[in-house]
Amino acid sequence: MNGKIIQIDSNISFVLTKDNKVYEVFIKGNVKKETKPLVGDDVEFEFIEELKGNITKIIPRKNEIYRPRIANVDQVIIVTSLFEPLFASYILNKYIFMIEAKKIKPILLFTKNELLNKTKFYDEVMQKVNSYKDIGYEVFILDNIENVKYNKEIKNLRLKLVDKVSFFTGQTGAGKSTTLNNYLVDHQIKTNEISLKLNRGKHTTTNVKIYNLPDNILIADTPGFSSFELVNLEVENILRTSKILNKFNSNCKFIDCIHIHEKKCGVKDAVEANDIPLFIYEDYKKIYEEISNRKVRY
Repeated sequence: MNGKIIQIDSNISFVLTKDNKVYEVFIKGNVKKETKPLVGDDVEFEFIEELKGNITKIIPRKNEIYRPRIANVDQVIIVTSLFEPLFASYILNKYIFMIEAKKIKPILLFTKNELLNKTKFYDEVMQKVNSYKDIGYEVFILDNIENVKYNKEIKNLRLKLVDKVSFFTGQTGAGKSTTLNNYLVDHQIKTNEISLKLNRGKHTTTNVKIYNLPDNILIADTPGFSSFELVNLEVENILRTSKILNKFNSNCKFIDCIHIHEKKCGVKDAVEANDIPLFIYEDYKKIYEEISNRKVRY
């Protein structure tokens, strides 16, 4: 039989089949030695008894994310708060570069617009948000207030989830689980209020789980994070896959241009011409430094 792992609890994996049945399966030792199973894995398993079985094979993955640990994803909805905590582009851009390096589509979801709207930061932050639209990313903005605009954005976002394996991720306190509750009516996710003292949220999700919804929508909820490292990601990976850098790197004099120190660089020219937002370019340089200074782990 074939199916997809939607949850792992200790030595037990829960596998969803095409007929929407969930089997409780164990993984054989020889299979586990070759590949440790992840949520999202497509597997073959042998039937033992009613809704129970043994995994005999893990199908080769088309992609794998380490933060969170999940496999075979079509798209990632990156949830970012506009206020409380105030929008910070570095972690968002870092995650976009990482996702694109895995050849996974990012969708940007910004929350708490109603809070930002009351502050002096509104114009500055929204200018940055609109920059992502201009680049060509799909962007959704939520007021987090039940109104016509909110319901329309939630509905439009749901259309993007049909026939896809998607996961929602983002910094803790960004409103990820609150947004997900719109879709997971029968599987409400516990949410906590943001910790104002720490200016970040509390961990509200403890493991990775995929929810099976109508219209062939598979949604993974994942633990929030406050920071993450770019494990197994090199600058070359970013240069080959970045949506924004690839738009202009054909204008670089050198084929191995990293868009920082070189002269006659198409990317730097695009920054000067405001075709690439300066804040994204500055974040790229920070990411380059982070990768360059990364300690080798044994």
